[in-house]
Amino acid sequence: MQAGVSRVRVLVMDQDEDLRHWLGRLLDRTEGFENVGYCADSSELAAMSQRLEPHLILLDTHSAAQLAPGTLGRLRKSLPGLYVVLMDLEEGPAYDRLAKRAGADGFLCKARVPEALERLRSLLQDRLKHSEVA
Repeated sequence: MQAGVSRVRVLVMDQDEDLRHWLGRLLDRTEGFENVGYCADSSELAAMSQRLEPHLILLDTHSAAQLAPGTLGRLRKSLPGLYVVLMDLEEGPAYDRLAKRAGADGFLCKARVPEALERLRSLLQDRLKHSEVA
């Protein structure tokens, strides 16, 4: 990690408690990331996001379906630069379209999260570095 560049702060939202904790442990062991918290449902997302100020929210597609319309847009207004990635066990073009409709920045298959973290870290640390300069 480059000097002066913050670790990427991640909030995980997934209904599956085991998966939330697996992702949290993975993030804690991956250079450049900081797992700042977990939430299980949409009722917790806005309050936790405001309190924890994540750079990235990893959001399960089933959890995303619970969100009230406009939730991600409101979060982005209060947390400039927030990046949201939808996740599911399945993958394919339909999930990429679902992510766009939900207002997310991208989609990841949960099985591919470990190898995707390097790309996410690079992308988000670049964004953080530019926002610190601005």
